[in-house]
Amino acid sequence: MPLKKIFIYLLGEISFNDGIYLIERIFLNTKELFLEILEFNPKVRTLDWEFGYWGGTLERWYKEGLPKKDNDFKNLTYGEGVCGPGLHWPMLSFSNKILLDRDVNNYFKFDNNLLTYPFDHWLNPKFEKIIVNEDEEKMELWDIDGIKKIIFKDNSCMPFWLDYPVKTENDWEKIKEERLNLKNIVQRSKVELDNFVFDDQKRTHPVCLFGDPVGFFGALRFLIGEENLFLFYYDKPELIKNMQSYLCDFWIQIAEHVLEKNTVDCVFFWEDMSGKNGSLISPKMFREFMTPYYRRIVNFLKNKGLKHFIVDTDGNVSELIPLFIEAGMTGMYPFEAQAGNDILNIRKDYPKLQIFGGINKNELANDKDSIDKELLKVKEMIKYGGYVPYADHLIPPNVSWENFKYYRNKLKGIINNE
Repeated sequence: MPLKKIFIYLLGEISFNDGIYLIERIFLNTKELFLEILEFNPKVRTLDWEFGYWGGTLERWYKEGLPKKDNDFKNLTYGEGVCGPGLHWPMLSFSNKILLDRDVNNYFKFDNNLLTYPFDHWLNPKFEKIIVNEDEEKMELWDIDGIKKIIFKDNSCMPFWLDYPVKTENDWEKIKEERLNLKNIVQRSKVELDNFVFDDQKRTHPVCLFGDPVGFFGALRFLIGEENLFLFYYDKPELIKNMQSYLCDFWIQIAEHVLEKNTVDCVFFWEDMSGKNGSLISPKMFREFMTPYYRRIVNFLKNKGLKHFIVDTDGNVSELIPLFIEAGMTGMYPFEAQAGNDILNIRKDYPKLQIFGGINKNELANDKDSIDKELLKVKEMIKYGGYVPYADHLIPPNVSWENFKYYRNKLKGIINNE
């Protein structure tokens, strides 16, 4: 950075302060920009990122003019999620088959994508996939996450969840012993990733720790299921606290292993614990069953020098924001507009909350005037700082390529203050 400042100063045609402002807006790489945004630096531009897309959306766009060059997707299904640069990738804890888009990325020359440190921090080894029933449209199976479900082969809707791996204390003890330990730490971390930059001095990608499904509601819902989890809060609270405490220590051990020789820029957690009408649990239950474990892991990570803790939860988050802040979170995403999240009001209420997303994806399917109106809030949000604009979830197939191009070009102009 000092050399960049000297370069601008020696030009002699603009003031030193203006030169600093210009160099920071133009020459910072994505990692540097990301960190400046998280620090609410008003002198830097925000990031040019998108959240992601349905598989059917990309297939539609290819037919409507998106050049197909770098995405080598085979058997891409209608509802399959494809990561954009703003959605942390890879997601090894779920599957090494989660896709990352390159064609849309290269067309719009987005900033470098957000990377997750490549470590499996969930069930390992995975369960064996066992197909129970199958027809042309759907499949009933025991999946690699140990959950029995019915899935539609085109992924056009969410699966029907039928059964879960943990019903008793003995089930939990077996899961811990066989799949939630660090006896196989080499297998958990040994992965091959194209374009993943490990050299911290040279990398231009921001890198995060954790991601899906690290969280103290979301993880248990994968093990127990929502309905049983709600019952267990009342009927088996000690089992829930035992699970939370073990998972907290397990993830702390992973963080200690990763951070021994590597640096990361932030930490991502995952919950998805809201519906359209608000949180799925009460503030009292949050503080009893989640807050102590968030504080424990956040305090550990702070002692390792990390400062930014960002949580992903869909639905209406108005009741959850103060609870997550109290537990140590510094940022949230994606702020779904159709669930009633108004990012301008949220910014006013929480001026130091890092906000990602919040652009109503449904408006992108409407006319250009609707898109223009939706983007007005982005101009305001950028003024406050600490904000990265993108759609409030994966772009659905009802958005045309023409509309998406219009939206992204308008947004790029706002980002670059043109």
